[in-house]
Amino acid sequence: MHECRFNLTNAILAIAAIIVGLIFIGCSVTLAASDQNLIIGEVWAMGGIDPALYSYNLNNFLVAEGLTSISPEFEIVPCIAKSWETIDDDTWRFHLDEDVLFHDGSKVTADDVSEALKRTIEMNPSVKGQLNIKDITKVDDNTVDITTETPDASLPARLAYGRASIYRNNEESDGSISKPICTGPFKFVSYDKASDTLELAKNENYRDGAPLLDTVTVKFGIGDANAREMAIESGEIDFTTEPPLGSTARLQDNPDLNVTINLLCQGYKLKFGDVSKAPYDDVRVRKAIAYAIDRESIADDILLGRGKASDGNALTPGLAWRNNEIEGYSYNVGKAKELLAEAGWEDTDGDGILDKDGKAFKITLYTWPQRPALPLIEQAVQSQLKEIGIEAEARVMESDAISERAGEWGMIWVGGGDACMMIPDPSYYIENEFLSTEVDYHYANPEVDDLILEARSTFDSEKRNDLYKQVQKIVYDEDCAQVPIAIHYLCVVTKNDVKGYVPNPAHHDYCINTGIYRE
Repeated sequence: MHECRFNLTNAILAIAAIIVGLIFIGCSVTLAASDQNLIIGEVWAMGGIDPALYSYNLNNFLVAEGLTSISPEFEIVPCIAKSWETIDDDTWRFHLDEDVLFHDGSKVTADDVSEALKRTIEMNPSVKGQLNIKDITKVDDNTVDITTETPDASLPARLAYGRASIYRNNEESDGSISKPICTGPFKFVSYDKASDTLELAKNENYRDGAPLLDTVTVKFGIGDANAREMAIESGEIDFTTEPPLGSTARLQDNPDLNVTINLLCQGYKLKFGDVSKAPYDDVRVRKAIAYAIDRESIADDILLGRGKASDGNALTPGLAWRNNEIEGYSYNVGKAKELLAEAGWEDTDGDGILDKDGKAFKITLYTWPQRPALPLIEQAVQSQLKEIGIEAEARVMESDAISERAGEWGMIWVGGGDACMMIPDPSYYIENEFLSTEVDYHYANPEVDDLILEARSTFDSEKRNDLYKQVQKIVYDEDCAQVPIAIHYLCVVTKNDVKGYVPNPAHHDYCINTGIYRE
């Protein structure tokens, strides 16, 4: 079986945390009888509870589980399925763990697995492409065959994706599910849509042992970093992430709080709105912008220890399929100006802004507010582009509103997020970002498409990794399809009596674990 893991030297903090978590799980821990509850202040909104549409959050908070799961070492591990194997080039057989029970006490069967996945795919069509599933067939009560649209070595990893979670189909008369029944360590209690608040209770009968917490409350949609900071300091919440960048040191000095900086499979980057149209259809323009970005200053002056300058590859260091020989684009204003001149951009009227064919090089940078670094990085990029004669307007708005502007002339996303996260396999990130049938910014390179599709159907992990490394060389060095800026580290802030948290760098942005408890 193909296995992918982090280089341990790049994840010392994560591994140390894992060891601590295992110690707490494996030995007797003295817990207060009445206060084993945790209130989490979550950055992103939930918006609903039907697991066909919202199971990613149910998965992150250990309510829902998939056939497979992701370990903190970025491995595919058994979950509802205890084992799997290929039957032919496009069919995988999954053997269910007979000890897995739904929260109502009923046993999970092949019919349940089939019905849940088919319902999710029908209600959430994007998941079909993300899973690459063609059909699901029951073999017997404990065995299911999944046929893929194309031969796909990544299917066991794709099924670890949170949106592939398994749940009991207890639809109401309108076809929706308002009380999800899943299999995880925590059970659904209630969800209040008005306040976007989820209430959970521990699953006393969980097959691997009940979690140490009795209850968990998740307050979703606290998108403002300052609001999260105030909530954790005031005691309104017990656990949160991504406080303002300038607050890290002060929070670390607060004796009532615990602050950790954790490795993530995420990064900050520039993503061109449409590389099939001017001005970004000219690779010289894209490369000029890459040369204009001072990554080191952004990491040092903005991220303040919560990130590291990219070497030109957006994928997180330590991944087995990462190409560590990407040359990238060093900070070189002179080279940037030279490339723009070659592309026909010059300042004909002396106003400091380049123009071509009577059109000034004026663009718009877009980003969203939830990650506190993004607006600051956007401002830095705005200033750095001005040095090479590009005038950029900086705008901050919700990501859905930004998506509606896709294709706008001169648009650039200043983004932060998934760089090979969510599943323990390169296919998720590389296909979403560079396969021409999947991308949203019109990047298309037939050679890249061929390599990606070949990698998808290659079951030898070493050969697959080599194919993905070839893709990275083309998209980053040759085509400059996107501009990586920095690796993102996640800042987690908890009350000082919250113990046993184990970071999982593969999740967006984190998931809780059964070993968390209140001291």
